[in-house]
Amino acid sequence: MSGDDTKKAYSFQEAATAYGVSIDTVRRAVRRNDLAAKYPTSKPVIAAEELAAWFAALPSEPPQR
Repeated sequence: MSGDDTKKAYSFQEAATAYGVSIDTVRRAVRRNDLAAKYPTSKPVIAAEELAAWFAALPSEPPQR
């Protein structure tokens, strides 16, 4: 290992926990193609950079009702 302990990819649950959203929010974002999942095995993961970009692109205001 290179000594870089920075997490490179997250499971859906880890992504939800890391960003304070529900796992359903993460799943919906993937289904809408707002967030790209990768499949190194049968379980999807989300690259750390992808997750950070998705979160940065979220609106800073709540939706209007």
